[in-house]
Amino acid sequence: MYAIATTSAALAAAVAGDPAPPAAESPPPPPAEADSSASRFSLAPLLDLDFQLGPLTFHGYLQYDGAIYDQAAEGPPESDFRRGGVHLGDPLGARNLNDGSYLRRARLGWEGSHGEHFAYRAMFELGDADEAGEARIAEVWASYLRKPYSIRVGAFSPPTNMEGATSSDSNLFLERATAADLARSLGGGDGRIGMTVRRVVPGSMIALSLTGPPLDADDDYAPRAAILGRYTRAFKGRNDYRFHLGVNGAFVLAAATKQDSGRPERFPVRFLNTPEIDVDDTPLIDTGEIDADRAQVLGLEFAAQRRNFYLQAEGFLFAVDRTGQGGDPRFGGYYVQGSWILTGETRRFDQTLAAFAFPKPLSPIGRGGWGALELAFRYSVMDLNDQEGAAGQPTPAGGVRGGRQEILGAALLWYPRPRVRVMFNYLHVNVDRLNPAGPDDPDPFGPVPSTPPIGVQIGQSLDIMAVRIRYSF
Repeated sequence: MYAIATTSAALAAAVAGDPAPPAAESPPPPPAEADSSASRFSLAPLLDLDFQLGPLTFHGYLQYDGAIYDQAAEGPPESDFRRGGVHLGDPLGARNLNDGSYLRRARLGWEGSHGEHFAYRAMFELGDADEAGEARIAEVWASYLRKPYSIRVGAFSPPTNMEGATSSDSNLFLERATAADLARSLGGGDGRIGMTVRRVVPGSMIALSLTGPPLDADDDYAPRAAILGRYTRAFKGRNDYRFHLGVNGAFVLAAATKQDSGRPERFPVRFLNTPEIDVDDTPLIDTGEIDADRAQVLGLEFAAQRRNFYLQAEGFLFAVDRTGQGGDPRFGGYYVQGSWILTGETRRFDQTLAAFAFPKPLSPIGRGGWGALELAFRYSVMDLNDQEGAAGQPTPAGGVRGGRQEILGAALLWYPRPRVRVMFNYLHVNVDRLNPAGPDDPDPFGPVPSTPPIGVQIGQSLDIMAVRIRYSF
């Protein structure tokens, strides 16, 4: 390396018209061993390369997930009453969640700008297992920026809540907390057609969105139209403290449209979710279809940070305006999560998104270190019960037995390079749910014995261990 530096200095001096330094003043050559070490080729820097073609910058990411589900052994349906989603493919799937691994995401696209005020982006999903590997549009949009305002139009993920605004590069766990994910589904989520107006000033962000259905996606329960809003404030305190407060909400203007044979057009709302790991996509909590005129969600946000310690919490209240008789269901959920970065780095706050981003390792692999290590926890609760009635009894008229899910999780995140992440998750899941069979739906899981006795416990407790490997550019 000394020889290269000297030659470069001499060349630069010659170009500048100055004489090269005398040979006697040149530093001595390094020992042969050091020269051999310097010439070694390393793949690590290649992971940090940007890909550009003219005005376009290419982006993408790959993430591969695997999970092991530790649950009680499967028994006969006459005595093993664990069940998942109602009127879905396999009514007994919740008793035998499948271990495995798969390509969770593979996205590729580009972005660019025109002048100071216009920008655009297009991303395509290539590996989503839900789409059987078929390519689809994940986002395509154009924006106009004139500080402090911006307008974005197209198909994208509009601002919903703090967990929803946190990119998959920066999430502490493989999947978002259940309550935040369900709130995001009411008018938000990837590839949602819409328009967002945003105002960002130091310490504050406000966004208002009008959204339609997802682009290039077949979702029977996606709202056809919704209004979303989010307002946040960030404060810097003494001794390296940072605080974040916010409020968010969504108002569904038009629920999903569904045609049933022999029934007029219906507008159902449905909340269901897996236990925050999607390797097996069987939902353990599920409200079933609720015919609705409207649906709303209101959320509150809090976050605090001091150096390499970080805490975040959100709470949500869901409301459904039911069509006809039976009352209007109300559901609630929240989560608390936090992390400690063992190697001393700090999560970065992005005021534009009003969310925290992943830490950049101070000593990545290939530069004399082993990257950054982060230890995280999460406690997540989602209650999809409303007027559920007593055990051993049928579901009361107008009642909803979607189930109450509690998840206690721990995670270890390793960032060997700024664009590479390895995640290890452990989740303890407890679902308390009564059989939703009742006068309105006597066989929610199919003919007996698929539908268990009236009012029995169909929930369960289980443990999940999962891993994700992710590379983004």
